[in-house]
Amino acid sequence: MSLSSLNTRDSALSPHALSILRPLLRRIALWHRDRVAELRPEPDADFDIDDIDTEETHGEASAERLNALALPLELRINAPYSATPAASLMSPAEIVEALSEGHDPWAEEAETFRNGQMHQPPIRTMSVAARFAGLFEAAEIKEEMTRSRAMTRVEVESAETGRALYNELTRILPWLSELSDPLEDTWRFFDVSAWGAHEADTKTQANQRRIDYEKSVSSAVRQGQKVLCITSAGAPMSAVELAVSERTVQLPPLTTEICIELLRTTHTTTGQLAEDEIRRRLPTTAELSELPLAVVEGAFREKTTIAVADALALSAQRLRTPSGTTRTTLEDIVLNEDVADHVNRLVHDVALWKAGNLDWNDVSSSILLFGPPGNGKTLLASALAGSIDAAFIATSYSDCQRHGHQGDMLRALSDKVEEAIRMRPSVFFLDELDSFTHRDAPKRNSDYIVGVVNGLLEHLSRLNETAGVIVLGATNYPDIIDPAIIRPGRFDVHLEIGNPDRNAIVQILRHALGETDDPIDVGSVTDNLLGSSGAQVVALVKEAKGLARREGTSLENRHLVAVVDRIRRPLDGDTQWRTAVHEAGHLVVAHCLKLPAPLKATMSRFGGFVDLPSRPLESHQSARDRIAALLGGRAAEIVLLGGAMNGAGIGAQSDLAFATRIAEKTLFEWGLGDQLAFTPVGLVDPLNIQPSAVKKVDALLHAQQERAIRIADQHQDDIVRIARALLKERELSAARLLELLSPIENCETKPDTCGKPSKCV
Repeated sequence: MSLSSLNTRDSALSPHALSILRPLLRRIALWHRDRVAELRPEPDADFDIDDIDTEETHGEASAERLNALALPLELRINAPYSATPAASLMSPAEIVEALSEGHDPWAEEAETFRNGQMHQPPIRTMSVAARFAGLFEAAEIKEEMTRSRAMTRVEVESAETGRALYNELTRILPWLSELSDPLEDTWRFFDVSAWGAHEADTKTQANQRRIDYEKSVSSAVRQGQKVLCITSAGAPMSAVELAVSERTVQLPPLTTEICIELLRTTHTTTGQLAEDEIRRRLPTTAELSELPLAVVEGAFREKTTIAVADALALSAQRLRTPSGTTRTTLEDIVLNEDVADHVNRLVHDVALWKAGNLDWNDVSSSILLFGPPGNGKTLLASALAGSIDAAFIATSYSDCQRHGHQGDMLRALSDKVEEAIRMRPSVFFLDELDSFTHRDAPKRNSDYIVGVVNGLLEHLSRLNETAGVIVLGATNYPDIIDPAIIRPGRFDVHLEIGNPDRNAIVQILRHALGETDDPIDVGSVTDNLLGSSGAQVVALVKEAKGLARREGTSLENRHLVAVVDRIRRPLDGDTQWRTAVHEAGHLVVAHCLKLPAPLKATMSRFGGFVDLPSRPLESHQSARDRIAALLGGRAAEIVLLGGAMNGAGIGAQSDLAFATRIAEKTLFEWGLGDQLAFTPVGLVDPLNIQPSAVKKVDALLHAQQERAIRIADQHQDDIVRIARALLKERELSAARLLELLSPIENCETKPDTCGKPSKCV
């Protein structure tokens, strides 16, 4: 039973496992009660049983105790749990009231309202025994693990757990034998071998420990014994183990259901509990597995089942959120409306899953966050974890790479993945995803990037198969990521975290400004900040506050305006009009070519932006239509303003850069030109590019620019109308764009002039 197969909340034990676990726990409880009775100095005296040397303090048993020892074992182990529960004599309202006061009327006997709390319960022994019993989910498993000469590898999560299991099995196996048919040898003739490096081990000591382990296993096999090999997950197998071992199992974690069974043994005189209430209060299995055993042992010193559950939950919460810190949630950050809607749906689905009302397979739990820097992709991931009360495990390409060569890097990544799985529910956040580039990209001839990407793919598949783990990846450049990484199944949802829209900028400003002596009209600068990142907006507010401090005055509206005017210098009137015409050209050409409707158009004092969604798949014609739309801005400038300026070609994120990428993919990768051979060229990042390839791409770009110019020339009035609206309103929503574009008629419907695909450039 692997940890990844366990439900984080219920982790139900099978009937067969319970048939082993419950008698075993009661047998341990009987052993402990006998031990306490022998060692207690006098009735009701307070003492710590672990501080007393059992070999030196054996008192004489009373006659009453000797009579009790003579009773059958089954009667002795079950007698302490036979009382009538107080809840059977109470009304539902009285039961609810008792639970609210921290009492469990199902665990308390009717007459005395006592729950028979065990004195200093041996939780270490009990929890290890319960986890061991949880291995036997079915009778077939028990038969395989206990047959003559059987060898089973039991993998544990840590050396500490391995040592505890090794030590406790010397008592657990005899108790199981005592509880079984005396004529059977099911639990007899076992040899237990343990191997696990101690934290302080030197390399020599670790090697010696491994040698001793292999000798122990070999000796047990030679003598024909049953063998339990306790080892760490993924540890190499010796030749003897490879030849004999038939089963490898993983020791189950301390689950919520195991905690309930422990309470059924340590805190009840009836054998019953308020199970639903306790389940509701207990932390998840992932949280329990993170708690140090000493903390669990201490919690079981509480007087009632409810108090134990609450103590465990409080410790889990403190471990997740250290004292004195507060977690960021989605309420603390500002998101554009479309992003907020999706993230809020995810929060709702996770809540349904936690309540057991939704299967994890129905949760869209893997998201690629992409967009320009400075808009809070990392902050969003952290806030999501805070809102769903999940652990936040973050790493990045560079963070893993700093550990050393490829093997060390992959090990560092693996450690973070294991942590996310172990601490679920969790949010696993991987930044700098664009560093995991195409394995077949130019200049990537070494095995390094191939091994790194392959390792990441394995981890992503495992994370997506694990219930309770949300996977978030972040990148500024999604186009250069190896496509196998971001395909559905690894990142099901691609969510653009773009620059904040007008409403988001207003919220960011108000949040950053906080309380001020005089109300500040944020609307006076909002339009001038369109196109800024969230980080830039916050930085502007900080600068305005600094300006006010230097003047020795409180922050006023004029400080904010002054900083915006100084840092965000506006474009002159002619350049603003050219920019508006350029963006309107994109919109009109895309509309006439029936591309997907634009989502938004923005015009700020220092630039413009049109959000044109792409298609999941491209055809021969749609790829060329997209190129034409990208060149529609240049086309509008040429037609209406007498020529284009360099705005369409500034940087790797420019219109020309994107158009060039699509053209080269069309001709050399997608098989949508006259070539079927897959031949990546990378003109935007050239490396020994053949001149013939450049000519083909350039010819395709020129052909599509001519199409865009024809459309722009046909619809000059529409471009002017939309450009004026953009200058006036600054931000046009999808609905407003539909209103502006719908009246356009007589659009060109014929395809480009290159004819059939086989004859295109």
